[in-house]
Amino acid sequence: MSRIAIRYSKALFDLALEKELIETVQTDLQMIKEVCLGNADFQNALVNPLIDENVKAKLLTELFEDNLNPLTFKFLQLLSKKKRSGFLLEMIDQFLMRVLDHQGILSGLIISAKSLDPDQVEEVKNKITVMTGKTVLLVEQIDDSVVGGFIVKIKDTVIDLSIRTQLEKLHTQLVSG
Repeated sequence: MSRIAIRYSKALFDLALEKELIETVQTDLQMIKEVCLGNADFQNALVNPLIDENVKAKLLTELFEDNLNPLTFKFLQLLSKKKRSGFLLEMIDQFLMRVLDHQGILSGLIISAKSLDPDQVEEVKNKITVMTGKTVLLVEQIDDSVVGGFIVKIKDTVIDLSIRTQLEKLHTQLVSG
């Protein structure tokens, strides 16, 4: 994540919190993200430095002015004015992570070679909840290279209980020993 995305999302979050508009802004940003992800041309226009910021501002106004809370729309205008539209999706993701954190929820990934049993995932969530004191939301991701076991990624923390890593450690020990 870029420092720009972190700084702008924090400013928007703090303002939304102050004005008691967290849920409204969250809904607006999720809608904007869906539009961006659903339209590659629009997303490319936002990040393309060759497209004039006035053109980007006009595009954002046409698409969103009547559909967003004024705070969210002013935020989009500010991004355009400051030539930061290319960071929009990163800012949205940062804002959404701040909302979860504000709600006492940790968001992360659980990566495994095949789909895990729901009871296994629940057990991992419960252990992390006990360790952190926060509710845990884990999204499952399948990666064949894990071989077996799983990897949990939450913020800057990685818990790697994969067979791949255990095999790599064993290989290193055998080679160096």
